[in-house]
Amino acid sequence: MWPYKTNLEYYKKRDRALVSITYLLAARISEVLRLEKTQLTVEKDRVLVERIRLSKSFKKDKPRNDLFRQEAWLPLIGPRAKLTELVTEYLEVCKTKKLFPFGRIRAWQIIVTITKEPCHWLRAFGENYLYDAWEKDILAVSDYIKVDVRTLQKYIRRSYQKYQAQ
Repeated sequence: MWPYKTNLEYYKKRDRALVSITYLLAARISEVLRLEKTQLTVEKDRVLVERIRLSKSFKKDKPRNDLFRQEAWLPLIGPRAKLTELVTEYLEVCKTKKLFPFGRIRAWQIIVTITKEPCHWLRAFGENYLYDAWEKDILAVSDYIKVDVRTLQKYIRRSYQKYQAQ
């Protein structure tokens, strides 16, 4: 599955962390790729992720460079805790400032290799999980992931095939 010839364990941890964090944050791949190790803080029951710079603006009057998700978290307790553990395992061995020091094309290749699905699939399923967990409160999900609620409506409860690039 992994084509790496050296440091196989390191790359497995890195790639699994990439998939996990993309799903858990319901984030765009470009937002995940900008994360730095210093933005993640392991706490007792969660991993706090601070100041995630957004890739798209959901406010027409604000440039996207100025928009951040101030705080998000990865659970260390509950049904998704095993995915967060994959992230913490990678944090222990990551030696670079950026969590994932490669580009979008490589990230897409990694995610498709592991999941057999595109990055949008992970984002949509992350959004759906939050929607169900938060009692179908689409406004709460929209505010948490910083997406316009009209856009989010298109993705909730749909399969990724319906919004793949045509």
